[in-house]
Amino acid sequence: MNLQDRHTRTRTSLNVAGIDIGFSTRRPSAGIGFLVGGQLDLKNCFGVDACKQLAQGGPYDMIAIDGPVMPSGQNSETIRNVERVFCKGPFQRRCKPGMSHVRGTGMRLREQAGKAADILSDTTSLFRVNLSFPQVRQGAIIEAFPNAFLGVCLDDDVYATMPTLRRGEKFGWLYGQWKARALVRHLHGLTAAEKTTLQGRFDEERHHERQAALVCILTALLTARGQFTAVGDTEGGWFFLPPWRCWKEWARDAVVVGIRELNRGGAGIRLLQNGITIKDI
Repeated sequence: MNLQDRHTRTRTSLNVAGIDIGFSTRRPSAGIGFLVGGQLDLKNCFGVDACKQLAQGGPYDMIAIDGPVMPSGQNSETIRNVERVFCKGPFQRRCKPGMSHVRGTGMRLREQAGKAADILSDTTSLFRVNLSFPQVRQGAIIEAFPNAFLGVCLDDDVYATMPTLRRGEKFGWLYGQWKARALVRHLHGLTAAEKTTLQGRFDEERHHERQAALVCILTALLTARGQFTAVGDTEGGWFFLPPWRCWKEWARDAVVVGIRELNRGGAGIRLLQNGITIKDI
């Protein structure tokens, strides 16, 4: 057992949850997940029921939402700097986000994620959480971006094999690359038991929404332990991503270049490693 495993094994078990926002009124298109008392559960439900079902499983130490988590009262047409970063350079092809200020699906996702953050904030407690993460809402509510969470940990040579993908297919491809390489077991900040439980479900899960909820759970668990990278600002919110040591060199270079370019125009974007700002950006 290495030093990292010995360190994480001694940490208190955390209760976390994740939600992949769903809009459909005709099918259960929302995905929700719970890791409570070491037991993992994933399910689909209708979007209107997702927060209610999550709240019934609480309280939680942290919840990660796959959707824009911005400060309350923020203008719905505000262009988010963090989304601008991940639309640049290699990210554009590999793990680009949708722009949530765009009318239609983007703004609807922003609205629904904001409502979920409002409803779920009271189901979280900061008592056992590492408080190094930047907060934009009350409670321990953060934003997950599954495509980038998976994408920054894959090598250049993996992307060289990426086929032409239609809209909506990229997450499945990224998820498949993680599954093939058992990358959950290589995440820093998980206990040995968590690695076994989460990798096992990662391998078995076939449904897109539940897969996304599982990545949200990973995001919440690592952030609650203070093992995360965050990109963003206080006005537009933050993407919470794997620890910096898990990022591949191309992704490190791309995010630094993107932030520097936007900050020269006055954006004020920050890159945090485990809550500490990188000084040279």
